[in-house]
Amino acid sequence: MKLTSLGAGNEVGRSAFVVEDKSRILLDYGVKIFTRGNPPQYPLNPGKIDAAIISHAHLDHIGYLPALYKERKVPWYSTPITYDIGEVMWYDSIKIAKINNEKVPFNGYDIKKAYKNWNPLVYGMEDEIKEFVVKFYDASHIAGSAMIELYNKEKRILYTGDLKMSPTEMHSGAKEVETDVLIIEGTYYYKDHPPRKEVEKQLMEEIKETIEEGGSVLLPSFALGRTQELLKVVRKYDKDVPVYIDGMGKRITKIYLKFPGYYSDFKGFEKAVQSVKFVETPKQREKALREPSVIISTAGMLEGGPALYYITRLNPKSKIILTGYCVEGTNGRNLLEKQEIEVDGYKLAVDIPVKFIDFSAHCGREEVIRFAEKSNAEKIIIVHSDNGKGFGEELKEKGFDAYGITTGETIEI
Repeated sequence: MKLTSLGAGNEVGRSAFVVEDKSRILLDYGVKIFTRGNPPQYPLNPGKIDAAIISHAHLDHIGYLPALYKERKVPWYSTPITYDIGEVMWYDSIKIAKINNEKVPFNGYDIKKAYKNWNPLVYGMEDEIKEFVVKFYDASHIAGSAMIELYNKEKRILYTGDLKMSPTEMHSGAKEVETDVLIIEGTYYYKDHPPRKEVEKQLMEEIKETIEEGGSVLLPSFALGRTQELLKVVRKYDKDVPVYIDGMGKRITKIYLKFPGYYSDFKGFEKAVQSVKFVETPKQREKALREPSVIISTAGMLEGGPALYYITRLNPKSKIILTGYCVEGTNGRNLLEKQEIEVDGYKLAVDIPVKFIDFSAHCGREEVIRFAEKSNAEKIIIVHSDNGKGFGEELKEKGFDAYGITTGETIEI
């Protein structure tokens, strides 16, 4: 049995892996999101495959799937909410590419062909794909994110996708699963995240202080996962502060409401959504800026979306808080490091205070190691890490049979 990395091998982004025995199963098929001056990077061609299984709906895991259907007709599997969100993400990536004068190697027709070949799978349910049995476990990364288990008569393989073990406001946290071969993300191999209760408290203190001074708090946010988490956190601690949601996060939030089984407290989330205002018109944006409020707006790395509109119009008593990782060269990173952003080709200095609070939806270093220990795996393969090789060597020194695979590499498992 073999594993081939088509992406996310010793790199973060464009997750894509093929497990090969008698049949060939594709695990994820994502794209590395482009930034200004850097075109998107796509995974390698998988060749002939018998099926594809998608862990969740972030573009670096699902973003390239429609391209399969230009020349193939194979079944693909995901949770139902991943299926629904996928359409939004695919069409949005086409739109963004056009804005940046980039070509996306698929179109709406390919997306429709992909939908015709979809098969639903829910947590705990099993299905057969050739000689393999596939089963999903809750990865607690975002709604519908799944750890993918494949097993046959010889081996049991677990691919974690993106993983969060500690509880958040939206999810209870993933549980360890025993397996023979563990393919695990090592995104944050180098650090642990602060306790969630501490960062929630820090966020709310910043909000309280800013609102009392007459400013607004802008939370540039990923539309999928982070927008919903922040909304739930704010409403948990403050029932009265005005909260506005703008950008693609509105549409994703509405999809979340259709799937109550994916959250630890759906009623609380539903109530929180009912209490906020979705920004639909320019007048509503102006109102959000006029009154002290919390504005949760796409996009998380500030490469586009209405968040840029708000940054250039916030009153001086306001604050910008970033809660997620920003790739080097993005507006988000430049705002944190240089207090500047680029809009329509012009560099703008930002005088509003900027802070970073770590709301990561990934495992930290010690959680990855703990998962590896409790999995009792014979072999551990590190993926989705910009130093998978080095982290694999560290785990070897701890007694694991661990290896950091490289994109383009095939290994026996």
